Amino acid sequence: MIKSVSIKNAVRDTVEIFQFDQWMRFYFVKGEGEDLRVEIPEDVMEQVKADHPALYRLADISNNGAIDYQRSQENVCSYVAAHLGGEKYDATVLPQVFDNAAFKIEMYIFNVWLKMHEAHLDEEYLDFGQWLEMYEGWNSLDEVKAYRKKLLENGTDPGMPACGTAQ
Repeated sequence: MIKSVSIKNAVRDTVEIFQFDQWMRFYFVKGEGEDLRVEIPEDVMEQVKADHPALYRLADISNNGAIDYQRSQENVCSYVAAHLGGEKYDATVLPQVFDNAAFKIEMYIFNVWLKMHEAHLDEEYLDFGQWLEMYEGWNSLDEVKAYRKKLLENGTDPGMPACGTAQ
């Protein structure tokens, strides 16, 4: 099988995995203090399996497990390395993704959206597809496009996620 060398596509796929992780942590982290766990109900797991089969394995390995920032990052980075680096993209592509300005800016913009919409997202459960739809609607606004363009033109490095395991 020929593996893709498209950094643009790898950025898109990697961003989606990070977004999915944010979605899981937003709705399904339970507990108090430092004792946090991911608890995804079975019906949601089935919906993920049906609607986002490529992301199901990440949900499965995260579900019913303890979670903190480090474990989340390890899960996501390992998943990216195994499922994109091992299956879909040439080995030279993924290390370039995490240093790519478009990846960093997209993750930064997504986190801005998440902070701006947190109260609304908290009002009712949205499945991952609904999250993406809402994000894409916001993302298509002229103001957001102009902000992204400004970040790219200025070479701003928002310093968003890095994965040492994907190298």
